Amino acid sequence: MNPPLRLALCAVLLSFSSLWTACGDTGLQPDKPFDTPRSDACQVDQDCPNPGLFFCDTVTSTCKAACKTQEDCTAAKRGEYRLAECDGSALGCQCDSNRCVVAQCSADAECAAAGQVCRNGGCGPAPEASAVTACRVTPDFVVARAGTLARFSVLAMDAAGRAVVVPSGAAWTALDESVEVEGGGTGVESAFVLSAATEGARESVRAQVGGATCTARVSVLEAAVAPGRLRAVVKDELTGRPIAGAAVVVADAAGAVTATATTDASGVVTLAAPAEAGSVSVFHEDFGYLTVAHEGVAGPRDLALPLRRNPTDRYGGYKGTFRNMPASVDMQAGLAGLSAPDAVTDVSASLLAGPVREVAFTMGGQAREATLPAGAYVVLPGSTLAVTDVSAQGLAGVCGAVLEGSESAEEAMAAGACGTRTAWALGGDIPLNALPLLSGGTMDVGQLLARTIPLLRTFSSSVVRDVEFRLKETPPEPDTGAPDFRDQAHFVTVDHDFKEDQRMGLGFQFAVRVPALPSYRGYMDSAAVMGAVRVPGRGLVPLGLGMGVNTNPADHNTDTQAGLPAPGLVSVRMAPAHHGLEGSPYELMITATSSAASRDAAAGVASSALIHRTLQKLPFDPKGNTPVLVGGPFLPVPEGARYNYNRAAGGGLEGRQLRLLGAPELPAATVLRAVFTDRLERRWEVWMDVARAGTGVRLPLPPDGFEDRTYYGDTVGSRSPMGVQALEVRRTGTSAGAAVNLHGLVEADGVDLEHLGELAVAWSALEYGRPLVTWMEPAEDGQSVAKGSKVKVRVLGFRVGSGMADEGYVRLTFAGGTGCEPVDGYVVEGRGEVELQLPAACTGAEVQLNATLVDTEGVALSPPVTSQRTLTIH
Repeated sequence: MNPPLRLALCAVLLSFSSLWTACGDTGLQPDKPFDTPRSDACQVDQDCPNPGLFFCDTVTSTCKAACKTQEDCTAAKRGEYRLAECDGSALGCQCDSNRCVVAQCSADAECAAAGQVCRNGGCGPAPEASAVTACRVTPDFVVARAGTLARFSVLAMDAAGRAVVVPSGAAWTALDESVEVEGGGTGVESAFVLSAATEGARESVRAQVGGATCTARVSVLEAAVAPGRLRAVVKDELTGRPIAGAAVVVADAAGAVTATATTDASGVVTLAAPAEAGSVSVFHEDFGYLTVAHEGVAGPRDLALPLRRNPTDRYGGYKGTFRNMPASVDMQAGLAGLSAPDAVTDVSASLLAGPVREVAFTMGGQAREATLPAGAYVVLPGSTLAVTDVSAQGLAGVCGAVLEGSESAEEAMAAGACGTRTAWALGGDIPLNALPLLSGGTMDVGQLLARTIPLLRTFSSSVVRDVEFRLKETPPEPDTGAPDFRDQAHFVTVDHDFKEDQRMGLGFQFAVRVPALPSYRGYMDSAAVMGAVRVPGRGLVPLGLGMGVNTNPADHNTDTQAGLPAPGLVSVRMAPAHHGLEGSPYELMITATSSAASRDAAAGVASSALIHRTLQKLPFDPKGNTPVLVGGPFLPVPEGARYNYNRAAGGGLEGRQLRLLGAPELPAATVLRAVFTDRLERRWEVWMDVARAGTGVRLPLPPDGFEDRTYYGDTVGSRSPMGVQALEVRRTGTSAGAAVNLHGLVEADGVDLEHLGELAVAWSALEYGRPLVTWMEPAEDGQSVAKGSKVKVRVLGFRVGSGMADEGYVRLTFAGGTGCEPVDGYVVEGRGEVELQLPAACTGAEVQLNATLVDTEGVALSPPVTSQRTLTIH
């Protein structure tokens, strides 16, 4: 439940800074002039024709146009030193970090006065519809009831497969009486009313762009549901296809099953409606389980229940390199990835990062090592470090081509064996003498990011909008059984071209006003801003980043940044939509995070985010004179969640009950989502309204043949880690829209969980993890220790102590030996270390010591959380 781009950038920037810190005296001279003399060559500003209008770039030893304001870049101000590139641009130049650079556009409206459109950051003639030879409607498959509204978009391509954005969009047509076009029927998107029920799916929607036509299939269900019955439509969240063979279970308030049935080929099931408050659950072995709280007679009787595939059962994506990176004496660095379906539901951590790479290299005659994620690109002058191959993994979804191993695209989609996403990359130069080394040689991730963001002025964005890839079954690692993603032979090859006409500079610098930061064991200490566009059918494509920290002082505001006038302002660098992304809506996701988990072993990983969707164009405002105002407030972190993993009551909870105890005050319309994740990263999601948080939901037992994913799936029956998310959902996806509660999200009216990523305006999350106890001292079995000496264990995800907020303590028991009575340990340091003193009379050979977590009443947790060590005590 953390922003993927921030996590990946943290890893890359930490690696970069580690490399720089390790450089020492390597003989590198990044500021050394080029050997080739030039007519504009310089050593100092005074060597340039007019030091008031030029500065000496000591990296390249050339004179560059200087400025303090935009006026300094105009012909009127520069006279004989006027800049041809500024005069020749319809948008002129901007003064960016005291340099005159050609201004970029970010929306067609900025070029409309000249009768042009904005493409690839510049004003120019609109692409002709005749250039389009292929198109794709998204979504291309819809299952919904009669009387609801379905919205479609079109993506167009030329003969070479390149993305084309035609301003006029498409001409939309209803192909039969089951749908009716709403409005004029032209544009890049269109809405259709589903007007008449069908027998199965039909090709009912057509879009025409130039000479290309494409269609979408629609299955329209009857509008009415019989009295006393409940209808559920179960479909694949990322393809829209119905899921056959899913078990739908209705349970009462005690979690007892009252009705169950299996979906047919159209993904539909009808069964007895619940007579009282309880839950409705869906189970399928290839998808995440889903449980939604239901209010019985007062609840909806026509449900749309989308499921997302198990994220690591199959894997695939793309691999390639960065081509035509500008020659430089600085470190070249970058990060590549695939677009994500949304910024709300979390993507598998292992899927996001892919295999990490341990890279050995030499620098200054010394052997070094660096740890880099699969998407990182690094070339370090003066060393042997040149990591130029990148890769990224994507989720199963739709595809249009027949891929290897499948008879048809439909067969591949049904198996979760293909997907289509946008490949993105951010890359550029980082001067070695500009990377920040923090005090004492240590690095704080938040400060590192905040101080590195200004260097993104030299970075560019590269995108390939339509990348189809194949996914194959994921093999287990031989030793651990964890998913093994190392084989990338089936990945599609896509290179990122950083030639001048193919890349797009991060030319928009602006400030975001971050609302008051929320708290979690103190104020949250950083706020990241991800700038992106949401591309229909492809998801969120990152185009930029900003970062603020909250350390001096630690209060409700981010610290004042260099060049900005006040605290609470965060500087952002972002590229405009380009190379086929134009017209897609801009989004800013502002995510506050807490580092409490790094200081306190009992703390969870906490974050809270706001999603801003009202930017029609990107501002250029480096001084933050008119910051982007983001509505708030941040949602409080959903603390206090508890789940009883057992059927019997215990710990103040009924059997298999999930609820929040003493939760922070959340807005009335907030929806809660809990996620259990087993060792293979297969999930069980549970949804309820905040009004239900106090009583919660009692989970039914999965039907026969389905694993209980609230358990980790190891040999000792451990708990699965749990995370809880609070969400504020609005019909328009902005704060001005009407609030949507869980009833509205699951009712089959066209506004449902399938569109959650477009509708959520705020969320907060807390990763509770799972309680663990491990041995620290002695570190291995078979050692010999003195009686009465101390041993030490580490406890994670469990608050040790005897106070009101504590969860219990560690009990040390013994098997074998003599005089070995149980010992309890309460004292715990912030990093989770608990010391226990062996009994003075306890002796014996091969004595087994069992460190077990118990609750405040001294009852061992169930499932048990324990760790053993075998010692000789003398």
